[in-house]
Amino acid sequence: MPGGPYYDLTAANAALKELYAGQEVKNLVYKTNPFMALVPKDTEFEGEYKPIPVIIGASQGRSSTFANAQSNQSPVQAYKFLLARRSDYSIATLDNQTMMASRSDKGSFIRATKTVVDGAFRSITLSLASSLYRSGTGSIGQIGSISGGVITLSDPNTVVQFELNMVLQANATDGGTSPRAALGYVVGPIDRVAGTVGVSTTFGGALASPSGWTTNDYVLVQGDLNAKPQGLLSWLPAANPGASDNFFGVNRSVDPTRLGGVRYTNGANQPVEEALVDASNLVAREGGVPDYAFVSFASYSALEKALGAKVQYAELEAQIAEDVNIGFRGIRIHGANGPIDVIPDRNCPGFIGFLLQLDTWCLESLGEAPMLLRYLDSNEFLRVYNQDAAECRVGFYGNLRTDAPGWSAYVALQN
Repeated sequence: MPGGPYYDLTAANAALKELYAGQEVKNLVYKTNPFMALVPKDTEFEGEYKPIPVIIGASQGRSSTFANAQSNQSPVQAYKFLLARRSDYSIATLDNQTMMASRSDKGSFIRATKTVVDGAFRSITLSLASSLYRSGTGSIGQIGSISGGVITLSDPNTVVQFELNMVLQANATDGGTSPRAALGYVVGPIDRVAGTVGVSTTFGGALASPSGWTTNDYVLVQGDLNAKPQGLLSWLPAANPGASDNFFGVNRSVDPTRLGGVRYTNGANQPVEEALVDASNLVAREGGVPDYAFVSFASYSALEKALGAKVQYAELEAQIAEDVNIGFRGIRIHGANGPIDVIPDRNCPGFIGFLLQLDTWCLESLGEAPMLLRYLDSNEFLRVYNQDAAECRVGFYGNLRTDAPGWSAYVALQN
């Protein structure tokens, strides 16, 4: 056996390369995350920032009178977002005893490795897929009520963001810089139908409400505060950006639609199809051709029921590798500028739809997102200096961007 009588780091690295080639990783990451699978990708996000220019107005040197056209000239109105990367990490550790115990059985080692590394990939996949919908603050849910350590989430759809053993913080405001001091440890039960999460004040402890946590607090994983990728809710906020806005160096308040997207807020009082069609009219008026709408499963179900026998399904594919596709099913409706494929995504918050011209969006990353992190020695398994174990790191460096915010829309939807 290479490198010695048991699975040393050389053998461990070889097993990881065998298990986690590009196609296998993509299958693991994308198959249940349609927006992350379908959005265009660029894996060459080098440099400190990536300039994203957006032109919102042409020169106004135009008039039926030549002298007026000449004297009223103005510069093209162009703004440049300076996109910055955000990073995220997920760690998998395999103890040395497990490696030694499988020294005569390569299959045993591979099974053990796959169990721990798959878990790391699942964790960071959920984190990335979730953050693509959110605003970068790290918030994954909001407390509707809390009693005896049981959190009832204000949006039950967000219960999918919570996992056992998460270490949570609470914040009185979304993205506030002074989160509450007490931590919460997810010990369960997690009722994924009712939208409730059980927490303790100690790891593995009994149900108990952390000190100071209260109704309307925002909940996030420790270390995520204002450190996550800026997703759809950042680029297409629910309200017009204010006078103090500074989003990647741009104050979007000068033209909140062309720089910050269309907002359609009447949809909460309409059937889902009508809301999306009316929003598409506003986007079309701006010159956009929206072709996808991403919604929660609750909104998708409401749309499906309302359409009844008139429902028209769409079979969609995302190419994840050469000659390898992942399929998704959606409902096709007809908007102002053509068909719109409505797709349910478990990561989409409830009561919201995102109507997108998808070819104007891109997940920009430095390398694949996510990926096994390799360092200058090309090792994927690293010795843990203070443990009898080896560590595998999964992560990504990237962010979401659009070069035409005004061609997509935030759409409020009914429950």
